[in-house]
Amino acid sequence: MTKKLTAIFLVISNSLFAQPAKVSTKFDKFVQCSKIEWAAYASDTFRFDKAGFNNLLLTRLERNKIQATFPIESRTENISKAKYVSYDSIFNSYFQNSYEEVSVIDSVGDIVGYSRLVNKVDTSAFKLTEVTQILFIQKGVLKSYIPWVTPTLPVVTSSGKYIGESFYFNTAYNRKYCRKAPKINKLLYLSHTKMLVNINQPAADNMLKEMYGKNLIETLWPQVLNGKIEIFSLPNNERLTPDKLMQANAGTLVPFYDSTSSATIYKYEFINEPLSPEKFTDVELVQDWYYDSRKNIVFSKIMEMYLYTIKPDKTEPAISSPLLKLVFK
Repeated sequence: MTKKLTAIFLVISNSLFAQPAKVSTKFDKFVQCSKIEWAAYASDTFRFDKAGFNNLLLTRLERNKIQATFPIESRTENISKAKYVSYDSIFNSYFQNSYEEVSVIDSVGDIVGYSRLVNKVDTSAFKLTEVTQILFIQKGVLKSYIPWVTPTLPVVTSSGKYIGESFYFNTAYNRKYCRKAPKINKLLYLSHTKMLVNINQPAADNMLKEMYGKNLIETLWPQVLNGKIEIFSLPNNERLTPDKLMQANAGTLVPFYDSTSSATIYKYEFINEPLSPEKFTDVELVQDWYYDSRKNIVFSKIMEMYLYTIKPDKTEPAISSPLLKLVFK
């Protein structure tokens, strides 16, 4: 599953409808540590339906095996004050607020009022999970921290139209960013995902820390050059040494003009330049996801990262495509 970082379409929520100002919370204050070189929220919505993850969480919550809170947005003051509540409280609050405001129009088309229609909630398609994730680089190592997850429910209008997903509850709270995951054979495997991230235009709400203005790849690049991170060229998947990185450079397409007319281009040539992290525009993050049922915590293992760069072509529009692959041990 490949996707851009996006915010889930929130249709119904127990949290505030207005977009509150982003604040530092107890879940992300760890980035202030001097050992953290780079950090950003990388929250996204994933489908863990093969593991039946949402229904597993719901069943465990109903049986008081795990705890949960009302759905609360990250980077708000309310998330630091989140308190566990019963499943009955979550259920009653959610379904009491499950309505849609519609306009009442008279015979000439003027709005004369508003009414509320109860929306249908499709619990049979309870498959999407909003994962709150913080990526951070500590001592040159890229890590993933999952503070909590939020199962979402599809919402269908009274007329049968699907209008989006709605946050149901927050659970799987992990208050220790440095907590080590148990051995994989003791965890429930959830999914293998791919997520495309624009590193040169990060949303201001996502960024937590950048040292010396360096983005994700620029911060990791010294580890690439000293051989701490394995790197492969694409598409032939050839392993590269730091000395061979120059050979993987796509180069810059330079036009040559006719000497008799500055408006006439008679040829193009690729001019190789030293490969630098500034040339990359996007990364595709490949992760494996696991659930620790004993502690009710979600972990992510970062497997690979594809580095995208612009490959100009004289006959096609410039596009961003994968040039290198980083493999994390």
